[in-house]
Amino acid sequence: MKKSAFIGAITMAVMSISLALATPQQAVTQVRGNATQVLSILSKANGTNDAQVRRQAENYAVPYFDFERMTALAVGNPWRNASAAQKKALTQEFKTLLIRTYSGTMLKFKDAKVTVRDNPVVNRGGQEVIVRTEVVAAGGGKPVNMDYTLYQSGGKYRVYNVAVEGASLVTVYRNQFGQTIGQKGIDGLIADLKSKNGQ
Repeated sequence: MKKSAFIGAITMAVMSISLALATPQQAVTQVRGNATQVLSILSKANGTNDAQVRRQAENYAVPYFDFERMTALAVGNPWRNASAAQKKALTQEFKTLLIRTYSGTMLKFKDAKVTVRDNPVVNRGGQEVIVRTEVVAAGGGKPVNMDYTLYQSGGKYRVYNVAVEGASLVTVYRNQFGQTIGQKGIDGLIADLKSKNGQ
């Protein structure tokens, strides 16, 4: 499986970081609890209800990711010059792309073991936290290190980047988007994303 697909599949399986109380250690506790919950949902898949289980996992997880911020980071500097309508379209299409691309593979990791480390990296006075996890796929193998970057928003943290073995999800897409924007502009990127999303 390509690294980008692995990043997305594990992200969808482990995500859903809802923090009732916004402190770094509580962030770790919540990530651990949410990982358990998502894997519990995925464990219900029996081959006949896979689509339903995937949707349930997505519905549980998606609200706790800041897709607008992820899109802004993936687009990079051109985001500043995009209109409000373009930003809205980019965010919606990027969100759709991530879900469509990766949700179909998340069930491969339903029996994975996820270990959430108790040593979060705290930045910006606690407003930004990097929670580190270790994932081992069913059947064993080499552990994969995953870092979730979250920012404080009111009484919770929201995920806006994920890195697997140091490979940042938004950076991978920034490289792709940058080439498209350079050739076709913002509207060209929107069109390309819509095409990939089957619209």
